Amino acid sequence: MNTSTSEIISTTLMSIIEYAEEDLFDEVTTKKSSSRTFPTCSELLCDVYFTPRKIISIAIMLGRLTIALLIILLGTKMEKDFMRSISNAIFIPIIFTELYTVYIEVAFYRLLFAENKKDYDAFMVNYITWTDQFMTFLNDYVHINIMCLLPLILYCGRIATLPADRINAFPTNTICLIMQIIPFFVSILNYINTVSSAVVLALLATLSQILTIICFSIIFIQIFWSMFIMMRDLPYEAATSTDMQIRDARSRLAWSLAYMVIPFLTLIPFVIEAIFVIFKIVPAKNGGLYKLRVIMEILIIMIHFYRPTWMVLITMIFLPPYRRAVPLLFCCCSCCPKVDVEPLPRKAPDTSLMYKYADI
Repeated sequence: MNTSTSEIISTTLMSIIEYAEEDLFDEVTTKKSSSRTFPTCSELLCDVYFTPRKIISIAIMLGRLTIALLIILLGTKMEKDFMRSISNAIFIPIIFTELYTVYIEVAFYRLLFAENKKDYDAFMVNYITWTDQFMTFLNDYVHINIMCLLPLILYCGRIATLPADRINAFPTNTICLIMQIIPFFVSILNYINTVSSAVVLALLATLSQILTIICFSIIFIQIFWSMFIMMRDLPYEAATSTDMQIRDARSRLAWSLAYMVIPFLTLIPFVIEAIFVIFKIVPAKNGGLYKLRVIMEILIIMIHFYRPTWMVLITMIFLPPYRRAVPLLFCCCSCCPKVDVEPLPRKAPDTSLMYKYADI
């Protein structure tokens, strides 16, 4: 029974890996060209390329890009808010990754029109061969960026529950921009480690796994700390504040906790993988640890692929300013029914320090 289960899991993972290596986007262009006739396609709407499965694949790819852009569009329908600043910092790298996916698809399509093997090989080397490594870099960047920014949402949410004299200027955009150094640096180390066998670089590359465990621990602690803060009464001045972000601080913190559930759970496979890497655990084939690691690797692949979809959904459902902005974005023409949305009262710019500097 154990052997059978292990074989099934191993076969599943190998199928995914082989699928990615041979045909990253379900495309004949990545297969060896020894028996290929050139050009494979001579018409723009080539039936070799536009198969039913390929059309579905393209639709999913464009759908992921569209829903990621949706969050940026929703941000134009709201005023200064730390949730908008942090969400933009999360989704801009996601959008860039999805645009890069579109580039790879277009490159593979263009490859079908190569006139001969020389042109085919030259195009592969110049435009396609290196794309797998850069995609790994982007996936690492997006993953580490989200890990680093998630605790900031809860931290800012807790600041809003403090008395007015303790809410100081908080330049959220500047902080989010500075924090981009962390995922960039760690992702670069991971990439260098893949092209070099130096022991020092291998040790530095474990920073990614160490950072994963640290961020997971910080988020875990922040969740329970925020739950404790949420059960306390707000300061008296908050109840009478004209700024709903202060007045509804406890409610917004509760929604932020709900928002954190799925991202927090998706970190578990990365944490388990990090433990294997840091402690150099090499499980015996067909053993329990071996099956666990294979399952975690499959889950990590799935998390990277579906991240734009579930991140957009939880952002629109659980973050109050985005939830309010949805009807404003989709019901903006005369033919749509009138949508009554509570206005966004603001405190005077000179007193609303936390939100005055939210977009700096």
